[in-house]
Amino acid sequence: MVRRLLPARQLAKMKQTVPVSAEVQKLWPGGRYGLGLVERPLSCGGTYWSHEGGDGGYITLNGVTDDGGRSAVVSMSEARGDTPQHIMEQENAASALIDHALCAGGRPRTR
Repeated sequence: MVRRLLPARQLAKMKQTVPVSAEVQKLWPGGRYGLGLVERPLSCGGTYWSHEGGDGGYITLNGVTDDGGRSAVVSMSEARGDTPQHIMEQENAASALIDHALCAGGRPRTR
């Protein structure tokens, strides 16, 4: 049984995306932003949906394939958040983990 948090029409609106700014492209290469959701490309093809965040010394990145068949979450302290370079390295490492988890076993299913 498939349970939905939102009616399909509302989720479709959230998934209407625009490209992120040039500055944000540094964190989310190829990223697109909708209403509270980020769409990011996968190295194995296709895309995933995310809404990352953090507060008070931690950051959480997540991703779910379009069909909901695969998901991954990475949560970590921001101990290395002292310089822009360290922030970028930490973001890239976490993004690579999400990509690896979602691409494990080949290309994710798409609708």
